[in-house]
Amino acid sequence: MERGFRATKRFYLLLLISAVLLVLFVVGAIYLMNRVTGNVRKLEQLTLYTEVECEAVVVRSERLYTESASESHILLKEGALVSEGDPIAVLFPYSYESQIAAICTREAAVYTRLQSLLRSDSGTGALPSEVLQYNDQIDAVSRDMRASAAGEGDRVSYAALELRLVRLQEERRNVMFNKLSDTSKEMVRQSIADLDELKKNFETGSARTITSEYNGYVSFYSDANEDNLRDVSQLTVPLIKRILNAPSISMDNENFSYRIVTDRSKFYLAFVQSGKSADRLMPGLTYYFTIKGVQGAYQGRIINERDTAQGVLYVMQVDADVLPVLTTRVVEISVQNNATGLYVPVKYLQYTDGVPYIYAKSTDGSFQKVAVYIAGSDGDNAIISARDSNISLFAGLKVRIPPDEEE
Repeated sequence: MERGFRATKRFYLLLLISAVLLVLFVVGAIYLMNRVTGNVRKLEQLTLYTEVECEAVVVRSERLYTESASESHILLKEGALVSEGDPIAVLFPYSYESQIAAICTREAAVYTRLQSLLRSDSGTGALPSEVLQYNDQIDAVSRDMRASAAGEGDRVSYAALELRLVRLQEERRNVMFNKLSDTSKEMVRQSIADLDELKKNFETGSARTITSEYNGYVSFYSDANEDNLRDVSQLTVPLIKRILNAPSISMDNENFSYRIVTDRSKFYLAFVQSGKSADRLMPGLTYYFTIKGVQGAYQGRIINERDTAQGVLYVMQVDADVLPVLTTRVVEISVQNNATGLYVPVKYLQYTDGVPYIYAKSTDGSFQKVAVYIAGSDGDNAIISARDSNISLFAGLKVRIPPDEEE
């Protein structure tokens, strides 16, 4: 009688070892296959909702003017629409008040001297009626000046009153001088000559009115970047980053500054994205976006993408009224888009100096590096297209993870 088969511990051990070796073989085969194929997958069509949030620099078509002035009276409101030749502000020269005060003080001293000489010459102690009439006019102007200084009038009106006061004092002086005897005239002649010299050296006989040289919006704020941002084709990543880090806009305290924004229906937004991120936009495409603090939604077209190792610069043209962003240089924007096209997982992308690449299978069977645009990304996947118009990407084309990204 034959004996039946009886499993031993050694048999089970050999069976376990065989099973482990089989698993290791399968895993190794899969690993080697992945190494050979490079985690290959095919391009497919997909629609992704994408959103990019960032800070952007506002670029306007504007001209900055700076005028020397110790004081200014602005005639228009911020953002007013002006035409060429429209008055913008009245400027007052340096030392205007001190010179007016010096003239009036010297004039008062000469008047006291003339008054004494007239009374001495006449022997009556009375002043001529003409002089008394001038005194009444001067008193009336002085009262108006006090009222204006107390807030009942504007700066321009006060300056006009000052100049009228100076003219009345001069006319009174001339009347009094002509009524003096020759001897008395000689006694006061030098004092009058000194006063005339002081008035001659007065830089400006009246305030100066500034008028617009262009049609557009007027603004009285500057951040000193107007000239740097004049040509959008010359914008750079370092320039935009510097402005983003120092966005303050303030009135020039030492001089009078104003801007004329000549193109009222268009502005640009310049912003920088990471050179190793799929949060990209595609040149030529139009995107919807919002501006924090500004009502409504906008549309903007990407007119320039500049790839660098320090970041990717985008310039977006916005055909809309510039007034809502007239007095700000840096804004927060949120760009939204439903991007449709061929997609790859973001891990299939590689970046060199800010330019994204994929590895696509060529006709000879090898995988070649292809530069691509990214029209949008949801963080996991990205919609792409070839940068080279001679290269065709299509659904079903095999792509692989970049070799240096494989585990």
